[in-house]
Amino acid sequence: MLEEYVAFRFTFRFEALPMSAPFADLKSHSFDSSERQKYVADLFNELAPKYDRFNRWVTLNRDEVWRRQTIAALGERSGGVVLDLAAGTGDLACHAHGAGARFVHVFDISLEMLKLAKTKLTSETGRVAHAAFELGSANLLPFRSDSIDGIVSGFAMRNVFHFLDSVLAEMHRVLKPGGRFAILELSRPKNRLLKFGFDLHMKSIMPVIGWITTGKKEPFQYLCQTTMTFLSPEEFKERLEQARFGQVAFKRYLLGGVAIHSGQKS
Repeated sequence: MLEEYVAFRFTFRFEALPMSAPFADLKSHSFDSSERQKYVADLFNELAPKYDRFNRWVTLNRDEVWRRQTIAALGERSGGVVLDLAAGTGDLACHAHGAGARFVHVFDISLEMLKLAKTKLTSETGRVAHAAFELGSANLLPFRSDSIDGIVSGFAMRNVFHFLDSVLAEMHRVLKPGGRFAILELSRPKNRLLKFGFDLHMKSIMPVIGWITTGKKEPFQYLCQTTMTFLSPEEFKERLEQARFGQVAFKRYLLGGVAIHSGQKS
């Protein structure tokens, strides 16, 4: 019995280690962007029902704290019209309502995520009449120029990396002059010891939590590999500045494993 248990543990750990997931290497330019976009949409449609459970488990509920801090980074603009870009199940949208947003646009490429977001806003905020749920691509926003007070996004920039500059340009276009953005994203620590611990968590612990909470492995292989190949906070700051945003800054959390980037349309 003990030998069977040890064999199971070894096999499970080995299989949980990240293998190459489709479209996950962000340094690769060999894939078709439309095919990658469809892959991302299908992946999150399938993952949607258990996505929140995974987030809570893998962050020990710290993601809710980071989301509140993301909304706070909008400053007084959090009380206006807020766009939750690549909203997923609408956690940031809920926090935006809690911070007094007048209206929230909940925008995502996954229909199943949007369905859950609508249910969540209805049950948790009771302000679904002050929200719109919109399906589309982040590089083609269906909003007028200079119409949004604040834009927030959580753990999504890796998923739109294949046209990141277009996404940032669209964000800049729809923001009002003086409007602010705040982007919550995973980040590899700079310290070598902390980076080792972060990589160990991403490659071994996080996939196991993902498998336990969802019964799936591929989404977390994708999450791991996109995190490892995404821009550093310093590099992402440069891209935001190249997109003509001003007062761009970032603040690290979780010993450098998470960063909130913020700035405004000058």
